[in-house]
Formats: sequence, structure tokens, C-alpha cells
Amino acid sequence: MILFVVSVVTFSIIAMVATVFLALWTYKDAQVKSEQEPIMWLLIVLLLQGIGIIIYLCAGRTKKVPAPGTYKIPLIASLIALSFATVWFIFSTITFATGDLSSNSTFNTGVWSVRQASYRDNQWTETVRSGRGSSRRTHTLNSDQMRAFHVESTIQDGALYLLLEQGDTSTRIDISGDFYSRIDLHDHGFTPGRIRMTLQYERVYRSHTIINWRAQ
Repeated sequence: MILFVVSVVTFSIIAMVATVFLALWTYKDAQVKSEQEPIMWLLIVLLLQGIGIIIYLCAGRTKKVPAPGTYKIPLIASLIALSFATVWFIFSTITFATGDLSSNSTFNTGVWSVRQASYRDNQWTETVRSGRGSSRRTHTLNSDQMRAFHVESTIQDGALYLLLEQGDTSTRIDISGDFYSRIDLHDHGFTPGRIRMTLQYERVYRSHTIINWRAQ
């Protein structure tokens, strides 16, 4: 949710800045290239933004004289930034709608040959053919879910750890090899609320991990 909000705010700010420079450029350009009042084109661009500049370029630039070029550099920079912001906004909107950019998103760092991860029904499943790095999710667990916390892991080679964090409380569990156990998070000092879970891979080969907290 935080990343989605940041993308919306960033996109809005850059869009406003780009629109202002676009309107200023249109105003200066219209003073030389248009037969209509420049202020009219400025208002059209401010109101219609991209559509307004298209209308101006198609119908407003009627005089065959050199353009002034004022605000060209900041305008180009703003449009480039707007393009990147638009792509990020579309991406974050789609992924937020599908839940991938929510507060429970998976964040990964490292080098992987093949890695597959899925989450549904309070279960996080992750399979790695080979690689090293970390994979993190954050979830909100109630008291019953904390007691039902269960980890199942198999790994052919390498080392794999599960790091659990909540504020100043943290615990790191070695789940390498064949690991199958219920972990009562209360016993490790955690309380109901948001808990960050990080799988830490150290040159693993063929690992499969299932973490679930399905309360009965």
C-alpha cells in the first residue's frame, strides 16, 4: 500500500510540474507562432494537458516563424520524468489491484537461476532451483495464527534460514536440510500484529519451502 501511495504522489507531482512547463512553453510559443491570444492556449493546455498541446500543435501554430524555444530544456526533462512516472504508476496500479504491491508483497534480492513463489490462504510457498539472496514478506498475524505457525522445508544443498522480525524482537531459525515443525511465535517473544518473514538463501540448490499460519 505504501509503495502504491508513493507512486501516486510521485506521478501527481511530476505530472503537475510537466503540465506547468508545458503550459509556459505553449504560452511563449504562441506569442510568436499563433494568431490567437497566448493566454487562451495556456489555459487550454492547463485544463486539457496532453490533449490541449495536441490541439495547439495542430491548430494553433499558424505562423511560419522560428519558435522561441523558451522552457525547452525543463520541458523535455519534465516529459521524460513524466514518461517514467506514468510507466511506474500503471505498473503499481495493476500490481496493487492484484495484491502484489500490497503491504504483504514479496521483495527479493540476490541471484537466482529459477525461483517460483506463491501466496494464498495464509500460506507462502517458495521453490528455488539454485541461487543465493533473500526473499521477504510482511504479514499481520493474530494470536491463533501465531500458535499455528508452521514451516516445512527441504533443501538438497546449501543453507536456508528463516528470519522473523517484529520491532526490536527477532529470531533466526535454521531450516536447512529437511525441516518440519510448528513454531509458536509467542515462545519467541512476538505479539499479535505485523511480522516480517525473510527467507535467507546461502548458495542453495533445489529447495522447497512452505510457511503457513492457518488457525483451526
